Amino acid sequence: MSVRARLLFTVSLAAALAFASTAAFGWGPDGHRMIGELAIKGLSPDLPAFLRTPAAAKEVGYLAPEADRERGAGETFDSEHSPAHFVDVSDDLTILGGPKLDALPPTRAQYDTALRAVGSDQYKAGYLPYSIVDGFQMLAKDLAYWRVDVAGEKLGKTKGERAWYAHDRVEREKIVLHDLGIWAHFVGDGSMPLHASVHYNGWGEFPNPEGFTQEHVHVPFENEYVHNNVTETAVAAAMPAPQDCSTAIMLCTEAYLAVTQAKVVPFYQLEKTGAFAKPTPEGEEFAAKQIALGAAELRDLIAAAWRESDKQSVGYPPVKVSDVEAGKADPYAELTY
Repeated sequence: MSVRARLLFTVSLAAALAFASTAAFGWGPDGHRMIGELAIKGLSPDLPAFLRTPAAAKEVGYLAPEADRERGAGETFDSEHSPAHFVDVSDDLTILGGPKLDALPPTRAQYDTALRAVGSDQYKAGYLPYSIVDGFQMLAKDLAYWRVDVAGEKLGKTKGERAWYAHDRVEREKIVLHDLGIWAHFVGDGSMPLHASVHYNGWGEFPNPEGFTQEHVHVPFENEYVHNNVTETAVAAAMPAPQDCSTAIMLCTEAYLAVTQAKVVPFYQLEKTGAFAKPTPEGEEFAAKQIALGAAELRDLIAAAWRESDKQSVGYPPVKVSDVEAGKADPYAELTY
């Protein structure tokens, strides 16, 4: 290797290490895979069969780490997408002194405006709640189109129309699994306590009466510790029973993140005892329960998105899904012209 090549290699390596030391990869590939697969395996029989196959579970589990694999794509990409993985919740449950976690604005634009009023913005504070809400809404729309395809296969006016709907349904199933797998990552990030706190990598420059560590504990916990000590069997056993998200998706998201944020101090208390420095029952139980929380939340939000899909419209001019399924409308022209 020439001197110039060695120099370029050294610079590139230093940049990669610097990036790795600051980036937060929520749960690492093992945790995200388990969240994706176990959520699909936990779906109830009233959801579409294509979502509940072993192949679907594998696909969602495979895609769930993808949003971390994309990091480092470039400055423009990273500056926009990296804040999608976290939200800096302060100890008073505000987002850096701005909006309260239990009263978030309905849109990212409004969220950013509220943060700028206190000297921050969505890129400094992170916008994880909106990543979760966005993905939910996209999945509901994807499933709405799938429902229309299923209805069209049966009710289309001509053989050609019915064949088009059948083809579109097959393609839509691929889209659903892809969008679901990508979204699974952000729901999973929401169960990692350090993704929902200003204390995201050591306690930081805040009052610290319990003397919590200032070491960079984020990546070692969510990657190495989980990889070496947490099993899918333990996570599956820790998953809570299904719960309905029967209110607005933002309210469900706020409640989910509040549960995670409440685990920040317990995490640091365990870290102080050495629970994550080596395999310990306490550390393993904590990690398994938090990953299980993410898998259960994903499972429950998929079910909620399925229920929401019945209320959607498709095409333009918009046609109600419920009217298509009832045989009152045929959106073939709106979808193909």
